Amino acid sequence: MKLHPNAQKPVLLPTNTQCRSGFASILTVVSVGIGLLLILLSMYNDTVESQSTQKDHMLRADYQQREEAFLRALTNIIPNKAILCMQDDSFDGATRDSLRWQQIYDEALILSNSDEALSPDRAAALGVTQLRTANTANTTLSSASIISLPFGDASQDISAGINLTAGTDYPPPLTLANNASRDSTYPIVSIEKQYGSSAIGWVGADVGEYPLYNLVDAPSLHFNYQTNDQMIAKHNWWAFNLSMAANDQTQTQLQTRTKQYLVSLYEIPAQLSVNGASYTALGQHEDGTEWSNFTITGGVFAQRVRTEGSFSSNSISSRKDVELSDNTLIDGTVQGSSVGANPFAGNERELSQVEGETFPISSSANGGRVSFLPINRGIDFYDRFAANLTNNSFNGNNSVSSTSWDYYSLGAQQCIMRLDIVDVVSATDQTPTAIQFTYHNGVGLTTETYSRAANTWPAIGTPDGNVFPFHVEASATGRTCLTVYTERINPFLIDRISNNSGGANDGFPEINRSLSICVDYVNNPNIQKPSFPALDTDTRVMMFESSDLTSYTRGFSLVTNLRMIVGDDINTTPAPVVPSGVTVAPGEQYYPPLSLFAPETRYGNSVTGVNIDIEGALGSLAKNNTDAVKIGDLKSGAADEINPDKISADLRPFTHPAELPPVNMLNWMVVIREINP
Repeated sequence: MKLHPNAQKPVLLPTNTQCRSGFASILTVVSVGIGLLLILLSMYNDTVESQSTQKDHMLRADYQQREEAFLRALTNIIPNKAILCMQDDSFDGATRDSLRWQQIYDEALILSNSDEALSPDRAAALGVTQLRTANTANTTLSSASIISLPFGDASQDISAGINLTAGTDYPPPLTLANNASRDSTYPIVSIEKQYGSSAIGWVGADVGEYPLYNLVDAPSLHFNYQTNDQMIAKHNWWAFNLSMAANDQTQTQLQTRTKQYLVSLYEIPAQLSVNGASYTALGQHEDGTEWSNFTITGGVFAQRVRTEGSFSSNSISSRKDVELSDNTLIDGTVQGSSVGANPFAGNERELSQVEGETFPISSSANGGRVSFLPINRGIDFYDRFAANLTNNSFNGNNSVSSTSWDYYSLGAQQCIMRLDIVDVVSATDQTPTAIQFTYHNGVGLTTETYSRAANTWPAIGTPDGNVFPFHVEASATGRTCLTVYTERINPFLIDRISNNSGGANDGFPEINRSLSICVDYVNNPNIQKPSFPALDTDTRVMMFESSDLTSYTRGFSLVTNLRMIVGDDINTTPAPVVPSGVTVAPGEQYYPPLSLFAPETRYGNSVTGVNIDIEGALGSLAKNNTDAVKIGDLKSGAADEINPDKISADLRPFTHPAELPPVNMLNWMVVIREINP
């Protein structure tokens, strides 16, 4: 057979040559593939879990921010609603409904923008109204969906801390006899809410002696009004459960816990060495002279504080801000030059908190969930006729609270004894010609009128006039004064009450221990409303025979809307008995509590400056002042002189309710904090 020339010729291999076949291991390929796939699946699962964790963190942060904003809004709304509850006619239908705790929750949600994740207005501004949201928590919250009660009737708005048995889970309860159910519906502040038998052992002083204000545990806050573990206050409190995320849990699958919050409204009588309700300057007199003769123990408070020169105290608290001089030294550790004029500008406060210490300078504006409110009616505080009230009852007129706001916030209204100038010589001559004196006779109030025209006002120098407590006299500078002989008041009342009651020999100083002196410009057109500052034609109030106030074992207070002249020594006789619980330092003595309130005070009935020596506390009720009140500028003499070398003061705080006088400056502090019963 012939082969075609183009045909492929066979190749002959050597007999010893081997042919090795190529192959792939299916098992190896599959194993490597599965391993890579598992790695990819693990990475994918880790990514999904990471995204889920990030989603949960973001959701938690979102809910936490909503919760924090909601609680901060509550602290600002609650005191305003509590004040409205004390206003006349607040129990009318529409007004009453707006004051409910339920309405407070709803307003706080709106005010804090916590009710929805993204408002329609903001969504429209961002141009995302037509897009589908991927936020499963983008729902509208309602108070009913986030609030529940830790105890009490489920139909109530909040759990109220009244008429309960005291225990370790909550603060000591208060008692309220009338309309107690209202406290779980409205934020009620009332004089009738007091400490009773259920608080025995849970507060620091005898509840029988001090039912209104007692020693309570001071909250631990960045804002420290009182640096001690206890303060003198009445602690109104309520409780509620809060869960911002529970309503959306079916969509978000986010597991959260329900938190329990305590709402506290502390009624705090002024108890620090210096109590300023407005902008107050400390450390220097008007002429720049430093407070060289001032000793301050404890802390000071003012709405705004400015220190000048060399100033020192244990603490400073304010409602707004603090401005320090270079030579200010607080608590022996914080100096103005080290923290600057603004002690909050640096990190000193934060460092103290990290180290577990309390920074001795604080402001409620930087205190978190706390609102501090001085109850300050300004010039009206001294004026019993500011609210045109003619009775001395604390009951409101158709109000949610049983206590009238005017009674609660006006010091002159709180006084049991009232001395009113009801007639004068003429519209141009304000010399008093008739007065009305109201006092408590042990059963009720009695009002007596003393008139020059009717010859019922005993004259100076007569037997009756020598024991009568009130006269019209001229001061050393020639000003017309209604003089008050303080030590004569109680003996005079003993005589009047025993004559009228047929044998009762008691002036009831435990009741008749506060006196308001005002002019009745409401019912007599000839009487002019006192001016501030006082005009030369305005009557003054002058105090004499006031050194021994020991008959007022529970203290004495005088409030007037006239300029006051402290004519001679006042409260310089020590009390024979020190109340139980009060600690008196070695070498010192205890004096009955005393408070004097007047728009202007002058010291000494003299045409020249006199020595002024004060032991106790100083306060100011100035309001809306742009210039700082120089609270240490005590005036005397015909020219209203300020003589720094003649002024000395030993200022110290009150540490026990027995040291409180009958009439005080008041503050409210609203705090919301989590508790874990």
